[in-house]
Amino acid sequence: MLWKYIGIALLATVKFIFSPLAAVKTIDNDTWYYTYIAVCIGGLVSASFFYFFSVQIIERNVARRIKKGIVKKKFTRINKLIINTKTNIGIVGLALLSASFISIPLGSIVLAKFYRHKKSTVVILYLAILFSGAICTGVTYFFK
Repeated sequence: MLWKYIGIALLATVKFIFSPLAAVKTIDNDTWYYTYIAVCIGGLVSASFFYFFSVQIIERNVARRIKKGIVKKKFTRINKLIINTKTNIGIVGLALLSASFISIPLGSIVLAKFYRHKKSTVVILYLAILFSGAICTGVTYFFK
């Protein structure tokens, strides 16, 4: 039985929103809080790994660019779209989107790129994962 929850946690590391549904389909006679714990553990482990790993990669890349004297590109149309999205959605919206619709690895990398200098970024990402996990697991078990 424990191996099934480990599998659900591993699925939650990549596709967070589908893991409660997979738990309902594969595990018989379980309660929602076991599934919620497994899903949240998988999501939190994935978010931690990808966020901190991408912060290290970004900082190393910035240092390399400074050392080589590489100048940033000029302001382009794509950059304008990215900045508008960042200012309209904000850190909380991006964290909720990464926890629910975007995959957690990709969302963690985007959050690290935009908000790595804010100390509250990781806490907001963790809270978004816990909130989204509760919603997804609750909806899945309600329509079971």
